[in-house]
Amino acid sequence: MRIGVTLPMSESDGPGRMPGWQDVRALALHAEAAGLASVWVCDHLVSEPGDRPPEGVLEGWTVLSALAATTRRVTVGTLVTCAAFRHPALLAKMGATADGISGGRLVLGLGAGRPGLEFDA
Repeated sequence: MRIGVTLPMSESDGPGRMPGWQDVRALALHAEAAGLASVWVCDHLVSEPGDRPPEGVLEGWTVLSALAATTRRVTVGTLVTCAAFRHPALLAKMGATADGISGGRLVLGLGAGRPGLEFDA
């Protein structure tokens, strides 16, 4: 069995504030040191946390690339990248670059997205 963790990317993921890169990095390094198999980031334009108002969210691919360069062992991946938000050639290039930075540890999670503010935007 392999166990991973989804990293905080928006205010509702953290201790009542928007997580910064240092927060995300620290948790990823802690997860790696603790022996977890993977760390995951979301890829959204805006966070819609259920019954709460929409909120900002860190840019997933920027964070993912930084994690790929910062960590050494854990798998890094997206939960989940909406294929409709970027041209397929750009997304393929982003994935190939992040996979190269990670030394082959990238898992690219792709999905169709969901109706809401992101598609309206």
